[in-house]
Parts: sequence; C-alpha cells; structure tokens
Amino acid sequence: MANANAPPPEKISPEAGLGAQDAMKLFIQHGVGRRKLNEVAAEKGKTPLVDRWQKMVATYIETQCHVITLLGYTPDERGIGLYTQHLQQALTSASPEVQDMLRIAGRDTYRMVLANAFDLPLMEEQESKGELSIVDARNIMHKVSLRMQAPEVLEKVAKICATSVVMNDSPEAQQMDMARKHTVIQQVMVDDVYLSGGSSSLVSECGFGEGEDGYVKLQFQLAEHQGDPLISQYVGAAMLKLMESAGIDVAALQQQAQAQGQA
Repeated sequence: MANANAPPPEKISPEAGLGAQDAMKLFIQHGVGRRKLNEVAAEKGKTPLVDRWQKMVATYIETQCHVITLLGYTPDERGIGLYTQHLQQALTSASPEVQDMLRIAGRDTYRMVLANAFDLPLMEEQESKGELSIVDARNIMHKVSLRMQAPEVLEKVAKICATSVVMNDSPEAQQMDMARKHTVIQQVMVDDVYLSGGSSSLVSECGFGEGEDGYVKLQFQLAEHQGDPLISQYVGAAMLKLMESAGIDVAALQQQAQAQGQA
C-alpha cells in the first residue's frame, strides 16, 4: 500500500504497465473483482442493464485502483489519471511490439470483465469468429454517432434532465445531479441508440443479435479498436451534443480535469 504522504511516481516503465495488466487479470479471474462481477451477473433479469453496467465499471475501477496503489499511485481518479498519463508517455519511446502488447493486454482485461459481468461465453465466440475489422468498427460507430445526434434522442435527454432534483447548491448536491444526468445519457444510449426497434435495432442490424446480449457482444468486439482516433472523433462529437442537451457544462468539466491534472 502506497504511503499517503509519499510523492507519486514521476514515471513508469512499459514493463510495469504490463505487470499491472497481469495483476488486473489475476484479481478479475480469482480475486475480489471476480466475486463482485459474479454478483453483477446474478442480477440479470432483476436489475436494469445500465445499473449492472455501472457496477461492472465500478468494479473495474476499484481493481485498477488497488493495482496502481502497489505502484505508488493514489487509489482514486487522480491516481488513475496520473498512471494513465505516465503509461502513455512511456509508450512513446517503446517499441511497436511492446506498444501492441500493452494494447492487447488492456483489451483482454476489459473483455474478461465484460464476459464475467454478463456471464456470456464471449472469449470463446471471439476465438471462433475472429476480430471485427477496423472498417466495420468505424462504420458501426459512425451509425452510432449519427443516432446519438438524432433530434428525438437529444430532445429526450433534454426533457428528462430538465427536471432538477437538486435541493441545494452544495457541492455534494451538484455532484449527485451530475451523476444523474450521466445515468440518463447512458440509459438513453442503450434504449434509444443501440436497442430501439427490437429485431431492427442498431445492434441487430450490425449482426450482433437482439437485446442486452447483442449490446454486450458489440461492446466486446469494439474493444479491439477502442483507441482508434476516427472512432474517438465520432463518439466524442456526438457525446458532446448529448451532454449539452443534458445541461452539463462541458467547458467547466474540462477546466476541472485540467486543474486536477496539474495538481
């Protein structure tokens, strides 16, 4: 456990990054992370998809915090941000082979989390079908980004978020309202972007089947291309529109993130 008073690391090696991914996989396969993901999987049919997805992400972040603490980083959002920044800096001087090893390690860890949280044989299916091509991934996410910006989708987000539940102006209340708006966006993304239309939904049109399982399978395949700059551009621009519709001050969030990064 890192000393709370000790300064964080100033840099990290690619080898340490690979070791961190191996540790993540260990905890996800055999540790507390696996137990928590099993609990998420057991809630299928009882709890909405978005709620379980958020629990899955929380488990992933908790596991990552535990691992980076062993490397000297603080077990919080700031620590994760600094660790990620240092790892990206280390990759700039790493060989292409090491860069790809880290990319694959991160992809496989995330896929393992998905497969366990939703109790689907995703790893086995992927081995038999192979990877989604970059062209197909870009085409899919272009469709997603267009759907995200459809007037009816933006209007739905704005309407739901227009009703404020904030009782006062305290930082805690503002933070709760922000979390609520992000949940609304995620819910609308699942219901109205990916799954709307049943057998003619976007996930079904793209060949991943219907409903929740189709959504999870699509996200599993897209993990191969999560760092693609064009996909990031598609999703980033569309998400900005959704956040604006939700009444989220994007500029203020960016300033806050920059301030945390400089702290």
